[in-house]
Amino acid sequence: MELEIGTLLNGRYKIQGILGKGGMGAVYDAVDESLGVTVAVKENHVEDEEGLKQFRKEATLLAGLRHPNLPRVTDHFVIDGQGQYLVMDFIAGEDLKQRLGRVGALPETEVLLIGIAISDALSYLHTLNPPVLHRDIKPGNIRITPAGLVYLVDFGLAKTVQGTKATTTGARGLTPGYSPPEQYGTARTDGRSDIYALGATLYIMLTGSAPADGLAVAINQTTLAPVQSLKADASPEISALIEQCLSVKPEDRFQKAADLKAALLSASETVNQKIAAGTISVPPAPQDSIGQTIPSGISPQPVSGHRGTAQKSEKKSKKWVGIMLGMIMVAALAAAGVAFVPQLFSAVANSTPTSSDQGGFPGSTDSIDPTLTLAPSATLTLLPSETLAPTVTFTPAPTPQGGGSQIAFASDRSGEVQLWLLTLESGELVQVTDIRGGACQPTWSPDAQRLIFIAPCSENQQSYRGSSLFIVDVDGTDLNPLPSSPIGDFDPAWSPVSNLIAFTTLRDFNRAQVWILDLDTGESHNVSNNVASDSQPTWSPDGEQIAFVSTRVINRGQIWLMDPQGENVIEFSRSSTRTNLEPNWSPDGDLIVYTQFGIQGGGTPNLNGAFWVEDTVTTGLNEFRISQEAAGMREADFSPDGRWIVFASNPDFGSLDIYLMRVNGSEITQLTESEGQDFDPAWRPYVP
Repeated sequence: MELEIGTLLNGRYKIQGILGKGGMGAVYDAVDESLGVTVAVKENHVEDEEGLKQFRKEATLLAGLRHPNLPRVTDHFVIDGQGQYLVMDFIAGEDLKQRLGRVGALPETEVLLIGIAISDALSYLHTLNPPVLHRDIKPGNIRITPAGLVYLVDFGLAKTVQGTKATTTGARGLTPGYSPPEQYGTARTDGRSDIYALGATLYIMLTGSAPADGLAVAINQTTLAPVQSLKADASPEISALIEQCLSVKPEDRFQKAADLKAALLSASETVNQKIAAGTISVPPAPQDSIGQTIPSGISPQPVSGHRGTAQKSEKKSKKWVGIMLGMIMVAALAAAGVAFVPQLFSAVANSTPTSSDQGGFPGSTDSIDPTLTLAPSATLTLLPSETLAPTVTFTPAPTPQGGGSQIAFASDRSGEVQLWLLTLESGELVQVTDIRGGACQPTWSPDAQRLIFIAPCSENQQSYRGSSLFIVDVDGTDLNPLPSSPIGDFDPAWSPVSNLIAFTTLRDFNRAQVWILDLDTGESHNVSNNVASDSQPTWSPDGEQIAFVSTRVINRGQIWLMDPQGENVIEFSRSSTRTNLEPNWSPDGDLIVYTQFGIQGGGTPNLNGAFWVEDTVTTGLNEFRISQEAAGMREADFSPDGRWIVFASNPDFGSLDIYLMRVNGSEITQLTESEGQDFDPAWRPYVP
């Protein structure tokens, strides 16, 4: 019996609509009223007691799956006399069946990209212990998000293999043209059965026609039409590998999904250039299965001139020149330290964050706690510095020109948060992105030609549920989504010496964890090892260490260090009742600047610094405040020569703007002026 819209399932999931249905049940989109997120609920009708027992076993196994191309199973339950239910991540977009019906056969490159993504997911499933078979791979169970990411969905028929035996939840998934002969009961199914179904899916993607039914071919009722007979310009390599997948005998197919992935990767000279992004083309506003328009995704538009900027006076233009001249004249600086906190803590100043916090730290507007309210406060008091500020001498060096004279930042001055680029010498302000849903957290590539950032982004936050990672050229062209989780990936940090991206994700148990993405292979992995809540990674200048924020010892964010493998983890800061966030390394690697605020009694956010010494663990943190100004300083980043710090601030408790100061806290200068919010500044690296 189909569930009615508005039904509150299991006291938690409010049914919003139906995504699809079949003989064994239906798939619904629903709102998880505990977390306030949209989910997909897969229903299987109960058959018998053995089926219930097996469902619970398989559902528990599925809940442990973690792969970028698989939705996450977050809950499972049985309602007596009604059905078995799996709750999964809701993947927005269109399924491959809808796309094929809308555009017909797909280009070879997209066929390969989809095949690589799904074969990688199958390789993960098949190598689990026990192995997991999907058993129902077909176009309707492959979804493409508005950002062009690919997901294998619908685990209602999943099957685990124990030795020579197989256990099944639900009925057999038999789809003529996609099910191999053995799935009709002629023989035992295994991972090669999924490979057959993926081959059939590749066949229809490339030719526009479904292959002949496997059982009919096996009993000689028909034959499989060669790929090139339906698509004459199909490459021989791709045609051959698809036909190998569709072999009647399992021993004639690819024996492992990893082997199929390798064949797909080597089948085209151009596909390896795109596989790092792991995406296919974005659909032009398709209709989903319940008749609602799906967002058309990302459409960057490079902007020239000063669109959306505040008017600059002649006096302000002279200020930029003065700033640059001052930077050139600097010979040696003394450093003093700082602490930082957002201005939205009046509601949490006297509270202690819980381990269920989505972002892991106070100040996140993405907290699980639905009763938490955040509001501006003009009554916050400045906390005294815990340690004296030491004097430090910096070696003078020429101030870099070119790349080092520009700052990328996020701003809502054009109506929606987008990335902007400020040139210090001229004061020129250029909008880089124009993305539906907004963009923020820009970070530069080592060659200073590209930016990695997150979208969507509606405002300045500590945690961004539902965001994904993207790369764009500095002029706003060549936008590429990166392999991301729909749960939320943010805090990107590009290694200064390699194509490794450190980032924060919520894909692991809704808890912030630090992962590493290799842009050369498209592979990513967890380096936090599911310990506490870790976030906000930043690389040391030599790429040998990552500073990050963690709640490993006390239930507040503190700065920790680890190597890129997630090993050699040490605590860098523990500031009594203070919370430390947003670390950033100086170019010489000797100093880490971070934001600090007091958790007891409020506190105006400011920037602190700390020196790195080899025996930090035994001697303690050499912490100092950088500026004595009672200003809400945050999100600090060093200039390439290490002499200046750019940061966001709202000293009058109003809008955030971008500011500049020397590393000793002097010569604080406002760089931007907007009625909205300017934040997340990132200084462009200097590349000779």
